[in-house]
Amino acid sequence: MFSAILVENRAIIDDKDAVNKIHKKRGFGELIDKKLYLTVVEALYLVERGLIKVTSDNKELSFEELLKNGSGEQNIFGKYVVFKDLKEKGYQVKTAFKYGCAFRIYRGSIEEGHADYIIDVFMEGEKIDANILAAHVRIAHSVKKDMVFAFVDSDNDITYYLVKRMTF
Repeated sequence: MFSAILVENRAIIDDKDAVNKIHKKRGFGELIDKKLYLTVVEALYLVERGLIKVTSDNKELSFEELLKNGSGEQNIFGKYVVFKDLKEKGYQVKTAFKYGCAFRIYRGSIEEGHADYIIDVFMEGEKIDANILAAHVRIAHSVKKDMVFAFVDSDNDITYYLVKRMTF
């Protein structure tokens, strides 16, 4: 098990073996100056799998404590549920902050090409501005990706909707 330190909204691992096993072989995180930077969602997934432990102020955080620490990020639990589902289905999942969405999804290796999908996540009953949905679809269309909206219900079941822009 590898150790990570929580710094703001990132779990940072400074271990060559971890970089090899977690980043290079499994595609998690971002490598910056030989350190592996994980999002809170990635860290939650790896903690649940028993691959890493995350500490803050020299105290190991449980899954629930890490989730609470990440609660500053909008809809963190819904994002985790969708992230976990997609990883278990074999997709490569990366953040999509630059698109204003939760994730970029790759069917194959990240190195082989561009993301196939952009996904944003909503919880059941959440109010959604139609202008936001339309903007997401326009952005996805402009970067040649499919836009998927994931809705997580109260039982943590997910419904995915693929939305495409039509032009006549």
